[in-house]
Amino acid sequence: MARAAGEAAVREVGETPGLGMEPPAKAAHPVCLAAHGVNLFYGDHQALKQIDIDIPEREITSFIGPSGCGKSTLLRCFNRMNDFVKDCRIEGSITLDGQDIYHGYPPVLLRQRVGMVFQHPNPFPMSIYDNVAYGPRGMGVTSRSELDGLVEESLRRAALWDEVKDKLKASGLGLSGGQQQRLCIARAIAVRPQVLLMDEPTSALDPVSTVQVEQLALELKRDYTLVVVTHNMQQAARISDSVAFFLLGELVEHGDTTQLFRAPKDRRTEDY
Repeated sequence: MARAAGEAAVREVGETPGLGMEPPAKAAHPVCLAAHGVNLFYGDHQALKQIDIDIPEREITSFIGPSGCGKSTLLRCFNRMNDFVKDCRIEGSITLDGQDIYHGYPPVLLRQRVGMVFQHPNPFPMSIYDNVAYGPRGMGVTSRSELDGLVEESLRRAALWDEVKDKLKASGLGLSGGQQQRLCIARAIAVRPQVLLMDEPTSALDPVSTVQVEQLALELKRDYTLVVVTHNMQQAARISDSVAFFLLGELVEHGDTTQLFRAPKDRRTEDY
């Protein structure tokens, strides 16, 4: 099944004009997030093994690989969600703009700068307005006019404003699955983060909602760095600037999307 999906992903990338030739060099973006020599243990079990990766700013980097390979584990390291996991131990360094996030970096500030969107939409049991305003209020924003502006801006950026502008007082739980996921994206960007982490953001959505979230991701990368975990290799081919393949806790290969799908350097990537 994985091989068939991989062949479909190759076809997906191959539909782009000029992909039979060497792709033109693109301007390199500065590194935003970086992991160097990262090992992660849950008790005696080692889930990540010597991970080294640089994540460029304002690009979409996708993590692919079989279940249990470590891709979501690494994603959660980027905003220290593993802090809440019992007996979790991390070695190595993870930096945001050159600052080590595990040494002297306030976790609350980190999670303002590095937002998270989960696999299943998780709106709070409150109104659409209050869902989006929740983060800014927590940061001390009390002005109603400022909150109104942040809510509208975030919902517009999440491509949801036109669908909900007349029912902002309605519960976020009353929205469809795709709308709920876009509400969660609006809530995440309302605090104006630098990085947006997405852990299989479309796996629970129908095809139409999946396309909407993919289009939204492509628009958001103009201002944000996105790291996306996905089991859908066609999706990785459609939206990613670069792709990282994980296997058994190791980062096997990380490279340009076209190169990785059409001419992987590691046999394990090709076999997958």
